[in-house]
Amino acid sequence: MMEIFLIQLLTAALGAVSTASADWVYSGAWIGRRLHAFWVSTSIALICLPVVAWATTVFLGPGVLGQFAAGLVIGAIFLGIHQNLPNSRAVRKLAPGLPQGPSTGAVPPASRLNG
Repeated sequence: MMEIFLIQLLTAALGAVSTASADWVYSGAWIGRRLHAFWVSTSIALICLPVVAWATTVFLGPGVLGQFAAGLVIGAIFLGIHQNLPNSRAVRKLAPGLPQGPSTGAVPPASRLNG
């Protein structure tokens, strides 16, 4: 049990460094959105790999069924993260109907209690 904990700790540290590197390279515009999404999704899925592999080995055995279940879970983690990453590096716009830029006219007080 101690071995899996140490492996997981090392994997989490390496995954965090990898994810931070991907974000740094992406924010510097050296890689595109697709490569960034793939890199981050892979890093996070691999962080989970030691625990998922251990759990499937304990509960399903070291055979094909355990390996298939581990692969299925890791694949689901990868796809879930990949699909939920932002689509572009653009700043999100405000909700429809809200002003998008600075106002040139007078701005009313935030509350009628302000006087």
